[in-house]
Amino acid sequence: MIGNKKIIAVCAARIQDDATNDYITALNDAVSDAGYGVLVYNTSTVLDVNDSNNASWFYIYSLMDFSVIDVVIVLEETIVNEVVIQTIIQNAKNFDVPVIVIGKQREDCVNIQFDQEKGFEAMVRHMVEDHKMTNLHYMAGLKNNAFSDHRLNVFKQVLQDNNLPFDDSMVSYGDFWSGPAEEATEKIVASGKLPQAIICANDKMAIAVCGVLNKYGIKIPEQVAITGFDGILEINFSSPRITSASCEAADIAKKTREVLVSLENYKGQTASFFVPARLSFMESCGCKEKAPVDASRYLNMLNDRFYLYQSEAINLSNIMAQIHRSDSVEQVIEQLRHSMFYDMTCVVEKNFLEENLNPAEYQNEQMRDVNREMLLLFDSNHYEDFRPYPFRLKQIIPSIQYCLDNARVVVLTALQHMGTPMGYVAFYFMRLDHIQGSRITQIANSLNSALGGYRNMRYKNHLMQQIDEMYRIDTLTGLYNRRGFALAYQKLLESENESLQLTIILADLDRLKYINDTFGHKEGDFAIRAVAEALEKVCPEGSLFNRYGGDEMLAVCRGKLGPEEIRAAFTNYFNEFNRSSEKPYEVDASIGVYITEENEKLSFEEIIERSDRLMYEEKERHRKKLSGQ
Repeated sequence: MIGNKKIIAVCAARIQDDATNDYITALNDAVSDAGYGVLVYNTSTVLDVNDSNNASWFYIYSLMDFSVIDVVIVLEETIVNEVVIQTIIQNAKNFDVPVIVIGKQREDCVNIQFDQEKGFEAMVRHMVEDHKMTNLHYMAGLKNNAFSDHRLNVFKQVLQDNNLPFDDSMVSYGDFWSGPAEEATEKIVASGKLPQAIICANDKMAIAVCGVLNKYGIKIPEQVAITGFDGILEINFSSPRITSASCEAADIAKKTREVLVSLENYKGQTASFFVPARLSFMESCGCKEKAPVDASRYLNMLNDRFYLYQSEAINLSNIMAQIHRSDSVEQVIEQLRHSMFYDMTCVVEKNFLEENLNPAEYQNEQMRDVNREMLLLFDSNHYEDFRPYPFRLKQIIPSIQYCLDNARVVVLTALQHMGTPMGYVAFYFMRLDHIQGSRITQIANSLNSALGGYRNMRYKNHLMQQIDEMYRIDTLTGLYNRRGFALAYQKLLESENESLQLTIILADLDRLKYINDTFGHKEGDFAIRAVAEALEKVCPEGSLFNRYGGDEMLAVCRGKLGPEEIRAAFTNYFNEFNRSSEKPYEVDASIGVYITEENEKLSFEEIIERSDRLMYEEKERHRKKLSGQ
């Protein structure tokens, strides 16, 4: 429960489809006054029946927090993927949460099914027993398909009950789709042996059959009667309108509420409930013509959806382009403040927008932890002053209690880019309709592209910076290489006024060959790094450093520094370093100091030239000091 509301988690796919949309709307209407709130976990695509590894789409179902969910409803015919369906059911069972499956029979679940066999039987009996037809043809779906074969068996049984013969020539296969159904009908017409009626396994094929018969001037139903099945919207605009059978969303929602009231009685058991089909007799079977359907209303609805889609697609395209070009999360949020993103919350994985994270390799080890911390990227309830903040996944959305108290449907849709989960976007509507269902998918897909593109651009910029750094930075010491130093030094000259005076410090590691030959090159590298660290520690903040030779390094410092103080600082540093390093050798360096005259702006090449001369003099001085001369 959340507050005083019991939570129904509906697992669905393609909420933009009318059948899915109608059921969720009807369910919310049916249960809102019974103390229930509806959360929909939706993926924008049907999960391929053979794809068991599509983690980015399955991700949305992994976000369910079973500590607040009281019942799970699985719309299994929308999800399709068997592995995903079984995983959802098993996860619910692990938390002792009951599962209602809308679709085919599942063990240890409460099953609500459209009574297709009885509905199809009633349709065939209507043609045989009411219209007294004896010569029937069955337009089946796919061969060896369970739905199609069940209806074929019903077809045979009705014929047998009425002492009518059956043989295989009375069956054609339209594969549940228009093209194959048209081809099969062409063969029937070409045979010259027209049946009295063609019973179709679904409406799509019935519409296709009508089209072919109309093309050849074969009158419907006078010469051949037609029936369909499923009750899709398009049968109302066929010529003639097609007799069909359907299971209404309102009927399934009503049965769902009845089951919820007595759900405790079926805990841990397999129970099945059947919702009868509603037969709608129209002109295609020869029944009396009904009142015409208001086609203008449906056309107006389709126009609204189409033109709204076009208009919003343009807006979304512009917003996506701006998000791609954003330099920060704050700029992304500025784009999300557009008026079309109303009643919406966007939550992303906390680490996903970090610039050094490769999106293609992103994996969150806590992906199934509903207590994990996310990032609330945007909330339309705070358009003006919103700033992103850490957000616990268990909270779902900040306004969850308000939505439930006001009977709003909350639809959570996965965000993913190139197969990588990013988070989710939640929509909450006072009333979910077909236009809103389409907007959910349209906006979610646009955010997938926009946020994924932003993420990729950030990572690309990160890689470019790394590549640039590779060309500017010496990997062993972390100091500028020659190219990097030349660029940095040129910027220094351009940014300072004419009174610029610089102190140039040269450091050359002593006895590198001895260390390499005696202790190995690994220790030689250690000694080189030690000299680089000494330069950075001794020189003032803001100095430029360069490794311009194997063991030769220099620093350019602003202002005039005392040469003896510099040498003393290096001596003190190396004395302390050698005491604490526990190495079998001592690290020391020859130090040369050159101070430019005021207004003397040496080029990079002149610095190197004078550095070499200084280093030669310093080496000679150091050699004489060691030999006692």
